[in-house]
Formats: sequence, C-alpha cells, structure tokens
Amino acid sequence: MAILVLINAGGGSVRGANLEAVEKFIRGGFQSRGLDVDLHVVKGDEITEAVRQFATSNSHASGHPPIVVVGGGDGTIGAAASVVAGTDVVLGILPLGTLNHFAKDLDLPTDLDAAMDVIAAAKVRAVDVGEVNGRAFLNNSSVGVYPFLVVERTAEQQRLGVGKLIASIPALVRTIKALSWQRLTISAEGNRKELRTPCVFVGNNFYDLGAFGRRRDLSSGELCIYVVKRQSWLGLALLPIKVTFGLADRVHDVELFRVSSVEIKTRRNQILVSLDGEAVEATSPLRYSIRPQALRVLAPEMVAHDATDQPG
Repeated sequence: MAILVLINAGGGSVRGANLEAVEKFIRGGFQSRGLDVDLHVVKGDEITEAVRQFATSNSHASGHPPIVVVGGGDGTIGAAASVVAGTDVVLGILPLGTLNHFAKDLDLPTDLDAAMDVIAAAKVRAVDVGEVNGRAFLNNSSVGVYPFLVVERTAEQQRLGVGKLIASIPALVRTIKALSWQRLTISAEGNRKELRTPCVFVGNNFYDLGAFGRRRDLSSGELCIYVVKRQSWLGLALLPIKVTFGLADRVHDVELFRVSSVEIKTRRNQILVSLDGEAVEATSPLRYSIRPQALRVLAPEMVAHDATDQPG
C-alpha cells in the first residue's frame, strides 16, 4: 500500500518547533502501527505539486487505494484535497494548523498520536467539496470584508512574526476602519436578488451559527450561504464575536440560503475571495457549486445526531 506523508514546515503548530523531532515522532508513530510511509517535511507551496505527482504515479494502483497523509492547517489540507478530489486517492489528516476547522468538523482528534490511530484504522468517509470558478474549498469561501481581513492578517504575521490569532487583532481594527458595502447580485435556483452587504459567506455544507459555527454534516450536498444584513458599524464589529460564541441572530444579523449552486456577480471584474482562510483573486461572476462526496478521507464514522439537534 502506497502511503505518502507530507508535513508542512510552516503549519501553525509546527512553526518554531524542532522539525527533526516532529518528523522523528511521526515516522516512529506510523512504524509502530505497522505502516511503512514515505515521509517528507516540505514548504506549504510545495504541497500541491507533491500530491499531484503522487496521485499521477499511483493512479493505476491495484489492491489498496493510495493514501496521502498531510500534516498542516486548513489551507494545506485544502491544497491537497483540490488535487485528489474525484480520484481514488484517500486523504489522511494530521491536524498541525492553528485552528484545524476541517479536522474538527470531521471529528478527528487534535492529538497527533490519536490522529495517527485514525489513519491506521483506515476507515474511509466520502465528503463533499465546494468549488468556485474551478477552485476547490473544504470549509468556506467569502466575498467582501473577510478576504480583506485575511490579507491584513497575513501582512501582520509577516511584519510581526506572530501566529494567526495574534495577528488578527490589529488586522481586525484596520479592516473595520476600511469597511465598505458591496453591491452584489445573487442568483440561485431561478431566483435573482440584488443586495448591499459587507460580506457573503459560502460554506461547504451547513454552518450552524447556534453551535459556534460548526458543521454536523459534511456530505449533505448543499452550500450554505450567509449574507450579512445591513446594520450599525458597532453591530458589524461585534458580529465575528457573536459568531464565535454562537450568539449570531439568523433573523437580524444574516440572511440564509441553502442551495446546491449559486452565482454571485460583483461590479468589479476582479475581486478578492477567501478560500479556507487564504485570499485569492477571482473573476466575476463567481460560480459556486458543490461536488457531492468527491473527497475520500480517513476519519471516524460520523456521529449521529437526534432530530431535535438538526437545524431548522
């Protein structure tokens, strides 16, 4: 069985650590579980090409499906997923980022040793992948104020040499000062709506604002569109905090759409868009869609929820 392990040297919980010790721990962990792996510590921008080469060379493998294990945060995992989605390659995850949203929504343990247990168990789940203009995302994509925040946060990380959480504080202050309203046209399922909003959030599956912005299902085959409603500057400044603590109001704070595809048209031809916490340039209109169960991942079996827990 071919198993490639790629560790992002710039991952949030790896940066500043003894890389040699991290590599030794992971290699030894897999060996103790009877797995012979080809392990490499690489830079984040090398992940995509390394995964592509592995997928191509193992595309006709017989018997067990090829497995690529990626250690890093959401951006790193998303880069690998964009290559293997729709193929027979299975993705394993070592949560080595700062926030690890995708891993948490998969019910993966954040403890590295326990995460290797999940990979060794070799239980495969098929989950959905979001897509905008041909670019894949696992968690969410945004238009408006959030991509601007991502750019400012990255600049602060580079300037101060700190992590995402600390860099977010001065970045948020500058983002609020530069906040502007976007004129957008949203078209979905035969309906067309013109809006003015500071931000549109597009989630891969439903994000429950009452459950701290978590997802209970990653294979429902739908996009979750939250459009931030017009409100005071103070309300907008407090909204990220309200979402963080599960206090956002779906009536007064946001408008919700749950669809399989949506088109968002902006006045500008080129627009900044966030994809799993990374800011990229995209061309309007933005065409979002869902690829049902396109990604095969190693993860625990999905925990069932009672009907009373399901979003209305």
